[in-house]
Amino acid sequence: MKVIQSFWTKPFTNPASTSFESRFQGGFNEDKQFIFTWALSLLSIKEYFPSVHLVTDTPGEKAWIEFFEFPYDSYSTGLDEIEDMPSDFWGAGKLQTYASTNDPFVHFDVDVILGKEFNISIVENNLIAEFQYDDSLLKRYELIVQKLVSSKVVMSTEILETIRQPYFSYSDYNLGITGGRDVEFMNNYAKKALADLRKNIAYASKNDKIQCSFLNCFFEQFYFYIEATNQSKKVDKLIEKTILVDVDYQKQKIASGIKHLDFVHLHGGYKRLYPNLSEKWLSELYPDFYRHLQKKLAYIESRSL
Repeated sequence: MKVIQSFWTKPFTNPASTSFESRFQGGFNEDKQFIFTWALSLLSIKEYFPSVHLVTDTPGEKAWIEFFEFPYDSYSTGLDEIEDMPSDFWGAGKLQTYASTNDPFVHFDVDVILGKEFNISIVENNLIAEFQYDDSLLKRYELIVQKLVSSKVVMSTEILETIRQPYFSYSDYNLGITGGRDVEFMNNYAKKALADLRKNIAYASKNDKIQCSFLNCFFEQFYFYIEATNQSKKVDKLIEKTILVDVDYQKQKIASGIKHLDFVHLHGGYKRLYPNLSEKWLSELYPDFYRHLQKKLAYIESRSL
């Protein structure tokens, strides 16, 4: 099983705006919080897997491999292929990675942190996702989805027909941890989603950053959900219980400490709810690399004076 992380640099170095929706500073309050989280993510993954591969672009090679010296065992710059995509479409890097990886793989977002009780066996399954989100109660995305349809966002015929069903309710799979042995499904779904996302480049120039940001989740997570459902594919979830309501499902795990949890994923608002968590854990568990990053960040700061 190939273990992968990916990072498309363009949305980080050239964000569409300074809003959270554009993932300014990686979605964190400060750049350094993002960098500490990524470092902790990688080092925690290497506790379980002997080899971790980074899929990035040429600027990413210079920044994360050459300057910050993140200890990846291998890397590639295949995300140069999507340089034409607008930085609003920050999910394109993950889709390109899923589409172009030819071996069975597990992909970890760079804000996923593995704890000492992570169940490594689940990554061997055919298809995996972090959890399922069901919007039937909150209806958080109902209006946004209808706006996409009314504004004629390009999407597959099957998905458009699904949305137009009278009792449609938005659901998706969070893909903070995803992949599996069914690499053919992952390749085909991602190629389809990326191709449709690319057809909507004009949408990135619009002012509604919330709606534009949602396109990333729509094409990555919703397409995965619909394609798997339509093909009757079994998806094994790391969190079995479907998320139906607003609840901090990670609070208890975080409070117990990294030595007593399976994993945490600082996705969405969690980046700002726990902004200093990664720095704390990184300094405690990997003090040498923490000091290394502090020196690198101090150098950057000195150059900007």
